[in-house]
Amino acid sequence: MMCKVKKMYPLWGFLLSFPLWTVSCVDNKYDLDKDIDMTVNVGGEHLTIPAGSSDTAYLSKIIEVEEGDILQPDAATRVYHLTKKDDIDVKPTTVEEVTIDETTTNLSSIEIVNATSLTDEEVLAPVTTSGDFEAKSNNIDEALKELGALHAKAPVDLILTIDFQKEQSLNFTRVQANKLKIVFPDYIVFKAEEGIQGHELILDGQVLSENGKSYSRTLKVEGYEFGENTGFGKEPVNGTLTIDGKISMEGDVVTSGVSGSGTLSLVPTAVLGEMTINSVRGVIQPKIEAEATKIELNDLPDFLKDEETRLDITNPVILLRADNPLATPVEIDAVLTPLKNNTVVTGKSVEVGNGDIVLVPGANVIALSRTGESSVDGVTDNVKVEDINNLLEIIPDDIEVKLKPVVRKKDYYTAKLGWSYEMPSSYEVDVPLSFEQGLNIVYNDSVQDLNKDLKDLDKVSLKKANVLVTVDNAIPLKLQLKPENVLIKDVYGNELSAVKKTIEEDKQYVAESTDGEKPATSELVLSLTSDDTAFLSKIDRICFKITAVPGSATGVPLKDTQWLKVTSIKLSVPGGVNVDLN
Repeated sequence: MMCKVKKMYPLWGFLLSFPLWTVSCVDNKYDLDKDIDMTVNVGGEHLTIPAGSSDTAYLSKIIEVEEGDILQPDAATRVYHLTKKDDIDVKPTTVEEVTIDETTTNLSSIEIVNATSLTDEEVLAPVTTSGDFEAKSNNIDEALKELGALHAKAPVDLILTIDFQKEQSLNFTRVQANKLKIVFPDYIVFKAEEGIQGHELILDGQVLSENGKSYSRTLKVEGYEFGENTGFGKEPVNGTLTIDGKISMEGDVVTSGVSGSGTLSLVPTAVLGEMTINSVRGVIQPKIEAEATKIELNDLPDFLKDEETRLDITNPVILLRADNPLATPVEIDAVLTPLKNNTVVTGKSVEVGNGDIVLVPGANVIALSRTGESSVDGVTDNVKVEDINNLLEIIPDDIEVKLKPVVRKKDYYTAKLGWSYEMPSSYEVDVPLSFEQGLNIVYNDSVQDLNKDLKDLDKVSLKKANVLVTVDNAIPLKLQLKPENVLIKDVYGNELSAVKKTIEEDKQYVAESTDGEKPATSELVLSLTSDDTAFLSKIDRICFKITAVPGSATGVPLKDTQWLKVTSIKLSVPGGVNVDLN
């Protein structure tokens, strides 16, 4: 709905009263119409005729607002605020899951028995061997800049197999581990179980083979942990994550029941199955997209919509509300652009960036304001934007808001993969109508239906009249009425161009209340002149454009309890008027 400006029609019905002229003892043989000039001058040098006054006009009556209008007085302070709020569409953010391919590590085989001719012997052999461990994942989400830890959706099997290969006629009955230690890369995280000490598996006294069978042990891997802080993790290269290291084995084995001749070799293999990662810790910078939003200001009151209006608001505030679901700060780069008639208002865009707007994890209410201060409840951070008034100086139809959320911080944090992170966001414009020196508001109004009171002056001969208006103003706006902003019209709506309008410079202003409480008294003097001596009788409407201009009151808010009162309206005729009594 639009805010409506109620026209004030002061009592400009000029209550003209003239003396009732009577003539006694008239000789009927004289024709007064022909023989005596009955034109009489009334008023002498200066005739002033009282015309009335107006009721007190409160701003609440001049500026009528309805529920839902963009302009509303605050319930507590009664200060007028331009308010507007709506949602901002931010697309859900998802970092895709990581799949690490199955990997096989073949440790070098090692000979543990080499016999020429033995019968039921026991052989103790040292074991030292290793193999390269390498796991890869392709198509890594570009948000994953560095990975300090990866956690599997479900534990994955790592199967350790120890085979035994014999040559020639060698036989054996058993192979047993003697403090045999298998060392895995220290970044592999195992599920706790017997024999596992950190990243090592200890086999002591374990039978590795009996009657020629192989040994197999299944371990559960829960993920990888590379480091706690930035610089200690793994960085994907061209979308590929490579995890490399070594698996080693060292200790002793005892082979029993050896007979015949030949060799026996121990052949270890480790196979880690495909792993799906659904949680990571590291440097994660997801792409967050926010749709461009338009703040529509199409419900402005009339006195703010004129093309010449310029606003210099003391402290306009734009609130950004957003819930940050990530465990890291999100910076917002913002570009706000005013539009009028679907065209960008040149040179009035406002940019905010360089880390000024930061959404911490959780709920945020960021206030962008001219002073860096705001009285809005619940604000979590105030951001000073000195040029924010640019958006409102030339009253726009819309303000286009483009937000670019960015994660720039390179600290580690944990994020779920494959999870849809919602970031509900909204804006709220709060512009308390307190003005500074750059203010220029245009207010159009008119005084109508004057002809019903002035039409009887067609018998009065005059070429000049002054309209004297005395005003008490408790509104903190200085008002100016320039003669070129006055238009005189007849009953048909036509301009009476023959009527010349003048206002002396010092009589053009309605002084403002310096505190919005105590009224200031001023007098406006509008001089009307014309060669048409009956011009007053033809006037029906006086249209005027009043501009609010910089005054001494700055930063004083407009309240619906402030008022304006025309205490006196007079018609002044310098030199009096000639009344034709013929």
